[in-house]
Amino acid sequence: MNTKLKLSKGASGDAVLLTFIKFVTMALGLVTTRLLSEYLSVHDYGTYSQILLIISTVSSFTILGMMDGVNFFYCDEQDEAKRESYTATIFSLQIVVGTISGLAIMLLSVPICLYFKNLDLKSMLIFAAVLPVMQNLLGMFQVLLVSVGKARMLAVRNFVVSVVRLIAVVIVLTALKNIAFILAVTLVLDTLQIAFFVLMLKKSGCKIRFSKADVRLLKKILKYCVPMAVFTAVNALNRDIDKYLISLMTDTETLAVYANASKPLPFDIIMASFCTVLIPHITRFVSKKKFNEASALYKLFLEIAYITTGILCCAAITVSPQLMNLLYSDKYVSGLSVFVVYILVDLVRFTNITLVLSAAGKTKWLMVMGVSALGLNGVLNFVFFKAFGIIGPAVATLITTIILGAFMLAMSAKVLETTLFRFFSKEYFLLFAAESVVLTVLLRMLSAFLSEKGVHYFLILAGVAGLFGVIMLVLNGKRLLSNMKEVNKVLKQKEE
Repeated sequence: MNTKLKLSKGASGDAVLLTFIKFVTMALGLVTTRLLSEYLSVHDYGTYSQILLIISTVSSFTILGMMDGVNFFYCDEQDEAKRESYTATIFSLQIVVGTISGLAIMLLSVPICLYFKNLDLKSMLIFAAVLPVMQNLLGMFQVLLVSVGKARMLAVRNFVVSVVRLIAVVIVLTALKNIAFILAVTLVLDTLQIAFFVLMLKKSGCKIRFSKADVRLLKKILKYCVPMAVFTAVNALNRDIDKYLISLMTDTETLAVYANASKPLPFDIIMASFCTVLIPHITRFVSKKKFNEASALYKLFLEIAYITTGILCCAAITVSPQLMNLLYSDKYVSGLSVFVVYILVDLVRFTNITLVLSAAGKTKWLMVMGVSALGLNGVLNFVFFKAFGIIGPAVATLITTIILGAFMLAMSAKVLETTLFRFFSKEYFLLFAAESVVLTVLLRMLSAFLSEKGVHYFLILAGVAGLFGVIMLVLNGKRLLSNMKEVNKVLKQKEE
């Protein structure tokens, strides 16, 4: 009873609630993906994936570090009038950049279609021109909502939007099976969400009046944001460069299989919730040079991250063929090897969190690391594709993610005036890793045995993955709950 009470309040309580709602939201998103995979032809799904790939890349290039900029200047600036000017200037800049990029996409429609070897793209590039700026604005609004204490409301909104999107997809697929209508629904929903966010922020006393934009602030904003922008852009290319290589070297149908197999899955759901809640706190700790508090909080965050992500990822590996069949249908099972490699990518991605470095304003460090990782990933992608086929780029992404994560953790330790190894309880980390590996191997053998005996894939999925989760929670659940309570304790000490 006491544990429940302690976790229901404070940052851990917010994170647990966010996690629950995010889980339902992401489950709805996975259902949407399954429906699209099932009812669209492989070619149409490949075309849809190409549009999403363009949107992802353009969005990452045009955000220009402004999500981090909004968080940094809103939390760092104490003068309310100047804080509003910073916010208005950043949003104005995003709209200008987004408009320019949208026009560029429309002007380059022919070369884009030729690159992807798909003329069906041309009629839908209007969505690739408009949706990136909408998504960037939504991300920036969400940062502000978290900063003004509306994280829970934001989670509920995400749930509602996912329900509406799922209903819309079902209607469109049943009646039309038309990709353009699905993208149009996304555009309408994004527009309504922006209007809703503006209203919520206004009620919370956070107004965005473009008349308050001040071009004199651009120099300081860009000084912070541009290095972060380079990191974000190259990080996006690191994430998507394999898909661009697959598009260039193969065909639309192969990209469809690879795109599903490499799709990020919500294994980091709990980590992301804690990250969302802790960003403002760590930013304030670092800005006030309270490195001990920031380091303690970050260590707790990392342990919560690798426990929860590790359990979910390893459970998925034990039943990977069955999970891929459930998520994308048997049309895409040929991408199983890529699917497993990307589960490992998701497993180590917790090391790539920019939380500390962006809070400390070390965007130039992020820029250098991002550019270096992109160069390494580009070379490895090409070499490994030639050597191993379509699994090669996935392996290249895994290796690059591990190396980048190690450097980012080391640099974060330097900022907080500690060492990399102090971010981890070494004995517990090694014990957790050993438990995970042994149990994964044993239960993977069990799922293969059950499959050979003809047991239905869903029963294998639920039974084996569930067994993995139960055993690991029995072994590590107490430690996880203790960490969550400790997060509240650290933040309570700060308030006192």
